[in-house]
Amino acid sequence: MKGRLVEKLANRGCITINKGALISELIDLLSSNNIGAVVVVDREKKPVGMVSERDIIKNLNKNIKNIEDIMSTDIINCDLSFSSSELMELMNKNKIRHIPIIEKNKLLGIVSIGDVVKRLIEIYETENLNLKNYINS
Repeated sequence: MKGRLVEKLANRGCITINKGALISELIDLLSSNNIGAVVVVDREKKPVGMVSERDIIKNLNKNIKNIEDIMSTDIINCDLSFSSSELMELMNKNKIRHIPIIEKNKLLGIVSIGDVVKRLIEIYETENLNLKNYINS
């Protein structure tokens, strides 16, 4: 079971934005895709940061136009081997809701807290069903 969620999510890809983009472009991207964060990439598509709704709100009253000025450059990421519980631990420890999937310096996808919660619910439902079946057998 280990890594299964991350592998699945890596196959769906990841929406990114160029580090030279404007905050208005970021808002349009987040809104049109109904997402809360994106990975910021350079010209070579290498991940260089993360930017989220929180970053926009924190800087709302400042006269900042470029996402490069509000993005986080310390990218907390995972690789394909991470389990759901490891992801939840990493998100909780760092107080974040999105983790890019990066393998060998290549961006493969992104995991949101919603993805992790959904997976954990699936695990608990399966365990619950198995226990009920065991008790009733």
